[in-house]
Amino acid sequence: MRESTVSLDVNLLFRNITTMFQFSYPLHIRTSAFALRAFLLFNIFLFLTVSAQSQKKYPFPKYEVRAVWITTLSALDWPHSYDVAEQKRSLREMVDKLSAAHFNTIFFQVRGRGDALYRSSYEPWSQNMTGTLGEDPGWDPLQEVIALAHERGMEVHAWFNTFLVRTGGKPPHTEPQHLVLKHPEWMHDVDGEWWVDAGYPAAREYTLNVALEIVKKYDIDGFHFDFMRYPEKGFNDGAAYRVYGSGMARGDWRRKNIDTFVASFYDSVKAFKPRVRVGSAPIGIYHNENGISGLQSYDDLYQDSREWLRSGKHDYIVPQVYWPLAKGNSHTDFAKVLGDWSANAYGRDIYPGIGVFKPDVAAQTPALIDTTRALGFLGNSFFRYEFLEKMLSPSGGVAARYAFIAFPPPMPWKDSIPPNAPQHLHIQTLTEDRVRLEWISSSLASDGDTAAFYNVYRSSVQPVDIADIRNLVCSQKGTSYVDALDRPSSARFFYVVTAMDGGYNESIPTSEESIIVPEIVQLAKKYQPTFALEAAYPSQAKDYVYFPYELKDAVPVWLFILDKAGSEMVHVVDAYQQPGRYVAGAQIDKLPSGDYTAKLVAGKDALTRSFTVSR
Repeated sequence: MRESTVSLDVNLLFRNITTMFQFSYPLHIRTSAFALRAFLLFNIFLFLTVSAQSQKKYPFPKYEVRAVWITTLSALDWPHSYDVAEQKRSLREMVDKLSAAHFNTIFFQVRGRGDALYRSSYEPWSQNMTGTLGEDPGWDPLQEVIALAHERGMEVHAWFNTFLVRTGGKPPHTEPQHLVLKHPEWMHDVDGEWWVDAGYPAAREYTLNVALEIVKKYDIDGFHFDFMRYPEKGFNDGAAYRVYGSGMARGDWRRKNIDTFVASFYDSVKAFKPRVRVGSAPIGIYHNENGISGLQSYDDLYQDSREWLRSGKHDYIVPQVYWPLAKGNSHTDFAKVLGDWSANAYGRDIYPGIGVFKPDVAAQTPALIDTTRALGFLGNSFFRYEFLEKMLSPSGGVAARYAFIAFPPPMPWKDSIPPNAPQHLHIQTLTEDRVRLEWISSSLASDGDTAAFYNVYRSSVQPVDIADIRNLVCSQKGTSYVDALDRPSSARFFYVVTAMDGGYNESIPTSEESIIVPEIVQLAKKYQPTFALEAAYPSQAKDYVYFPYELKDAVPVWLFILDKAGSEMVHVVDAYQQPGRYVAGAQIDKLPSGDYTAKLVAGKDALTRSFTVSR
């Protein structure tokens, strides 16, 4: 900032603050010159700080997915007990910790290995709930986590392991039967892992129905696929290939089987519940190229995730980029792999997965978040909760980067129409540190949406910048809010309210309303002006003299300069004035040297002060 610009701004600020003292308060603060100067300097400091910050990019994003995988397979993250009370308590504790750390998305594993953490018509209850596969735990974990998350403004995506359905030996008989027993003709055992052969149309149809039941029965915000691929080792799908291969190369046919399943699911969800966000977590490396090498999603696992993005059959991808920022020419450098994903997003969202279960990755978490943001991605997910939990404290690896909340980003291909703005914002002072805001709810937008919730913004400057998440006071469903001003940083605050729909499209704000901080008003009442006439300045006057005075009532005011005989020599003030502090000046270059008296008359009251004219 150039020096001349700073000087102009400071001068303008000084005039504005002076005007505020003269006109903003119904009762004016009586203060010493030292205190007034300190107040002005402090506000000048704040002004310069805000001016400097306004030239920078917002330090905290308003829209960003902050997700975590909560793993129920083998009870890795949850549950750690068969006791229902403890299960519910620990689930609530996890959601509370994530909410306090400003996370907004949970990938909750509802299907680990062909079993269920919800009430399924197709598959048995997970053994991790009771110790026995298929035994009803008496409550619904998916329903519970949805309720907990939604109370805290968080999303829940049902995390669904797709074609890997069993690890170990064959399962016991249950009702309903586990898929390994129900349809053994679809199964292949690969080194102790049971995989569904996606080459069978009936197997894909069954898996589709299992997944769609969750979408239809539960108020989930998203559906998150995992293991939607073939195993990396030999897979004996020759029988299905001979019947359904249609002369295609084996690799192309396998990718087509997965693509067909993906498209069928996405189209079904779009028709039935279009707001649900559909995504998956493919292997981090799509294809070995551009200096990147490792296990390949496309060639080794037949997982063509870029086709899902290109064809519009996915809303987001969370690639498992579980590597650190490497030194030197690494083939699995976090930033290098992300650059490849950035170049092939096809207009959809990519939220890189961070493998905090690896110590070298966990140590770099702040830098990995910064790299994600610098490359233009809209969030991250962390694998998995047990390892992330250690980083949620104020001294952990994510606290400084997630100091303010963020909303999941809107997806314009799903919904691009914002809700209508709320109307008639009104502010009422309740106590010296509480104000109440009320507004009228939004009317229906052109797409039939109304507000899913309202955002209240507060700022000490205007216009209120709703793009700066630091100005957000709260997000809530109701149309009134009580704002606590326990530690006001300004004497005046400006407010606006916006509406957000379920897709995080935001309306324009209401018209601004402002308040003088009630605490400042109370302070002013403690220091009400009195009727006073201060000593003339200077006391040994020559050409000009000033008379500070104070009024406690609205009255007619006269100020005269009298000689020793009491005769009026100069008429200084003749006006009707409001309560407050004033300074009146008089030209006295024609008065001879000698002693004089200034007389202030305010209504029925009068005061005098002696001074000397000295040549």
